[in-house]
Amino acid sequence: MTHLRREYRVAEFDDAHAFTELCEKFQAESYQRFADFDFVKMHHWVVARIESGDSEVFSCWQDGELIGGLIGMLHYYPYSNTLVAGDYMWYVVPEHRGGMVGVRLMKMFEDWALSCGAVHISTGATSGINNERGARLLERLGYRAVGTIMQKGGL
Repeated sequence: MTHLRREYRVAEFDDAHAFTELCEKFQAESYQRFADFDFVKMHHWVVARIESGDSEVFSCWQDGELIGGLIGMLHYYPYSNTLVAGDYMWYVVPEHRGGMVGVRLMKMFEDWALSCGAVHISTGATSGINNERGARLLERLGYRAVGTIMQKGGL
């Protein structure tokens, strides 16, 4: 039996294309699939997240293939000087779900956010991809539900 080695790291500029492809997979599987996907626009946004001091892009690679990622961002509420963190995307390709990839990416994000001085982290299972399973995992990691996300389309 061959043991597959995984590499967890912060994404670099040279990873932006692969990470944009991962974002495309996420969008196609999520509730957001009703919207078109502009690869160039997304690529520019991913590059900005990689290069920005108030965001970080975490990645998991296996045999040169990007199999999971998390985009974390720092921000202040418009009424406060308290630094908080949230994630834009937390995604693992289907064939690698159920193991430790998602957990390790979330831990990387948490460690980074806390090291930057964030005092609160918000995340959720809101993509429409296995929401219940994702919520259970987040609860095991110490998160608690604080609200409900609603949507209405076709207006």
